[in-house]
Amino acid sequence: MNVVVLDFETFFDPEGGYTLSRMSTENYIRDPRFECQGAAIKWQHIIPAKWYAEKELSYVLKEHDWSDTFLICHHSNFDGLILSHHYAIRPKLYGCTLNMARLLLGNHIGVSLDSVRQQFGIPLKKTPYDLFKGKHWHELDQATQELVGDGAEDEVESIYKIFCKMLETFPQNQLEVVDILIRMFVNPVLGGDAAFFAKVWEAEAQKKQTLLQDLGLTEADLQSADRFADILREQGVEPEYKEGKNKPIPCFARTDQFMKDLLEGEDEVLANLAQARLGVKSTIQQTRAATLGWTASRGALPVYIRAYGAKTTRPSGGDGSNWLNMKKVDPDMPRDDTNLNLKGGICAPPGFLLAPIDSSQIECRILNEVAGQYDVVEKFRNNEDVYSTVATAFYGYPVNKTDHPVERAAGKIIELQSGYMSGGEKIRATLRNKAKIFITEEEGIKARDAYRSTHPAVVNLWKQGGRMLSRLAGGPPCQWGPVEIRDHRMWLPNGCMLHYDTLEYHHDEDTGEAYWRTKSRRGWEKMYSGKLVENLIQALAWNLVSDAMVRINRLGFRTLNCPYDELLILIPKDGHEKQYLQQCKDEMCRVPPWLPNLPLACEGELSERYEK
Repeated sequence: MNVVVLDFETFFDPEGGYTLSRMSTENYIRDPRFECQGAAIKWQHIIPAKWYAEKELSYVLKEHDWSDTFLICHHSNFDGLILSHHYAIRPKLYGCTLNMARLLLGNHIGVSLDSVRQQFGIPLKKTPYDLFKGKHWHELDQATQELVGDGAEDEVESIYKIFCKMLETFPQNQLEVVDILIRMFVNPVLGGDAAFFAKVWEAEAQKKQTLLQDLGLTEADLQSADRFADILREQGVEPEYKEGKNKPIPCFARTDQFMKDLLEGEDEVLANLAQARLGVKSTIQQTRAATLGWTASRGALPVYIRAYGAKTTRPSGGDGSNWLNMKKVDPDMPRDDTNLNLKGGICAPPGFLLAPIDSSQIECRILNEVAGQYDVVEKFRNNEDVYSTVATAFYGYPVNKTDHPVERAAGKIIELQSGYMSGGEKIRATLRNKAKIFITEEEGIKARDAYRSTHPAVVNLWKQGGRMLSRLAGGPPCQWGPVEIRDHRMWLPNGCMLHYDTLEYHHDEDTGEAYWRTKSRRGWEKMYSGKLVENLIQALAWNLVSDAMVRINRLGFRTLNCPYDELLILIPKDGHEKQYLQQCKDEMCRVPPWLPNLPLACEGELSERYEK
């Protein structure tokens, strides 16, 4: 396969608002103002990169055989969508040094091309963006055009050097993962129902009006930093702080990552509280509905996924619409018929069906298997009701799914919520927000203890996590279940790694508190044994799901979205749909060699829409 490195330069106009900093990648590329000024391309490793202005570029691109090409870019979602949308070119395989850098260098540092160049001792880019912003190619003099071309050639050469260097340690199996995720965006096929998205927007507008009233809050409550902090604690969330002029202050600004995480999180109550605090007129569901509606007006819906965007190597969303956080309907929780699901507006292309396949309770299953909580593991294996056990311990009388649906729903939340050392307040908040089950503070502690008394092996795993923190900080290598602790990293079975280079034991002089912490791009974050266990289990879960995604891809079925424990598969509608669905489900349930006794299960169905 031929390796080709490419970097586009395009027209942009900051004064006119036409820039990637103010628009989504999809909107920028599909906008009528889009103009390719040219591209630098390295066709072979022994041939220097060459600049092609747009007129020559169109011809050159058409002449190349892309069916046997491994295309490398630094932001392949950007360059790849330009190729597919404007030139109808789709190479055999996509690679991306930006995604590779996130995994190998850690997402606690920036992965812009300049940042990665610095990591490899390469000088900063020399492309003269200030000289051609707001200017079309024909408006540039020859000297400036040559500077642009030279800068692009320099970028391509640096991308190739970085790629070759990272390929030495990048897990080879992950090249397919990166390719699949990039294709979700650059080769879109999902249709969007704009009228349905408009209904979602209207329903959310009505819902927002009653939110504060239901919570018994006023706008003034949310504008007080201290009061808002207390409100978050009531919801089971401890506010994050940053350094102020005189003392630490809460991270409640629009630009703070803490608030961004609340806005983008799965907890709708927290998201709406954050929106109200920031004075946002539209809810997150409204914003997403509007984004999807406008995107649908321009064509098929590209699914933007950042490979290795989370510390756990799990992907993250991006480009203004987080496809990983679209809500699921949980049949065990109270149904809100006024809450339209955005998935209902996402449609299969003609001749195909959509098959969302969900790996059932994957984190809970892996957690109990790794911990050695074998009584729970065997219940999963025998298809017994795991949730009724902890519900029985909490309520003090036998609970079953048929006769006690509310109590059993509480047991489900306690089981799934408590595995990472959740306290009573967090459990209370989740019961309240997800199941409309209200318990007292004392009952929250009782729920916490009900889990811990029925899961002693999991509690012991937390204790092991405390010891592993010391190993990660600088202790000798060791095996921890299916992962290896070595060189300040947690090494997964698939060769990926979680970075803990900045882990340290910190003594806070102001409070006298001592704790482990790690540094991220947004500052220092506390680390404790339960959180490390969460990192471990979520990383293993994505290891398992992404392996299944690759196998399904090799069977010839495209994955169109991958929200953590679910894969959205494109199934041809040719009379063999059920057979294809079963093939994909079999791959989702294939037991990994690194946890050979893990009982797996999944659910999947065929539909014209993402969700019926």
